Amino acid sequence: MSARPNQRNIKWVEGLRGITSVLVIVTHISRALDFPLFWPADSPDASPRLLQLPYLRIPWQGRIGVPIFAFLTGFVCSYKPLKLAYQQGNAPAALKSVARSAFRRPPRLVLPALIATFISFVMSCLGAYKASNHCDSFWVRFDAPDPLPFNENVQRLFRTSLTTWTNTENLFDRHQWAMRPLLIGAFQVYIVLAATIGMRFKYRMLVHVLLILYWLMNVNALTETFGAMLALGTLLAELAQHRPTQNFITSHQRLLNFVVVPLIMLFGGFIGSYPAEHEDWRSWSQTLHNILIDPAGDGSRGSLIVPKGTDIQRRTSAFFIMCTAVSLFLSPLFQKLLSHRLLIWLGHHSFAVYLVHGTILRTVGIWIVYGITGEPWEPAGKNEDGTPREQEWLHPKGRPHKMVAILVFTALTYTAAWAWMRWVDTACARATQWLEKKVFEDDEGGEGRAGLAEKGYGQGAVGNGAPQRPLLDGERTAPPP
Repeated sequence: MSARPNQRNIKWVEGLRGITSVLVIVTHISRALDFPLFWPADSPDASPRLLQLPYLRIPWQGRIGVPIFAFLTGFVCSYKPLKLAYQQGNAPAALKSVARSAFRRPPRLVLPALIATFISFVMSCLGAYKASNHCDSFWVRFDAPDPLPFNENVQRLFRTSLTTWTNTENLFDRHQWAMRPLLIGAFQVYIVLAATIGMRFKYRMLVHVLLILYWLMNVNALTETFGAMLALGTLLAELAQHRPTQNFITSHQRLLNFVVVPLIMLFGGFIGSYPAEHEDWRSWSQTLHNILIDPAGDGSRGSLIVPKGTDIQRRTSAFFIMCTAVSLFLSPLFQKLLSHRLLIWLGHHSFAVYLVHGTILRTVGIWIVYGITGEPWEPAGKNEDGTPREQEWLHPKGRPHKMVAILVFTALTYTAAWAWMRWVDTACARATQWLEKKVFEDDEGGEGRAGLAEKGYGQGAVGNGAPQRPLLDGERTAPPP
């Protein structure tokens, strides 16, 4: 039975987004409360814990959430315009869809991010980050804004509201560092769509493949995290519309579901397990290092997957995400699993989770583990005898407190995300919709009266904007036939 592209299930995209939001939470929990999960073992002589083993370590070690969001950005931003362009044969409608999407994207990202930043600013003014500033977790201290007098804090708020979108620095919520690259990435997708919308299918595919190769050969920062993932999303959105490709997937489901996809996932998952530090502590991670990072043994070159001069951890994680994306695309079974209504609900709330979880973790989560007061704490200085006194940080109360903190933090995060989507995101969507109606012409009437009037062609006006004179007796408005 052949598959029609417009009947192909794409709900899996929202389900993948939901899983990604969960991965963001668990990796930040591990960063805050159990950083050795990023290593292959707690020490050179210690046996690895279960969550430090290959494959099982991937959700906790991080580096995969943002690349998945970038891939989904490329897929979602291009799917509708491509469907209009060559499935329905309406290139003008596709270009108009690109224009409207490009207009909506900035306010739909900027407005919620500003509100989340303001909430964190209020918490900072109330001293809610005191425990985070004094705890022994370097990652938590780095993420928490330092205490400042109110006037300086207000100035920091205005600076941060700008720098989030200029150099990715947000001192009130450092997790927003990805907002600017994702916004720029969406416009990269729009430009590619506008430039290739009239091309034949095979040449558009060639463009997407060349873009992926370009970004993977580029050794600059984050090219594998954003550029390659965005291009891969657009490529798969193309293939999702291509009837021969979908017919092939439908007719080879067993082979793809039970042979090809598992092999791809196993290969990509092993490479994606490469640890953040101390790869020499375990033989499997040292083997990966010898094959991928330093095959010559003298640091003179890298490999095809991890070229010399690239970010090793991001490259290995990006390779895993690319394998995962291709596997999901090829497997109707995986797509069906990801289309579960719970995962779709999580996906619907994923952006809200991304915006609120950091503030909740650095306040309520840290309060439970370290105490709400952030005391007793004394800054580094000198002892009475003049000798230097090293900084003593607050230590966790114990493992039970960590477990309670994880449960409370997770429940609060998704409760706050639900409330955010119901009120805050709805208000931002309405504001964006109002702006869109103001800026764009009416879809159904062609160019409306307001647009014609702006150009001097409104009612009672001629092309140059001058009033139209009354017609004389017998004068025609048009030449005779």
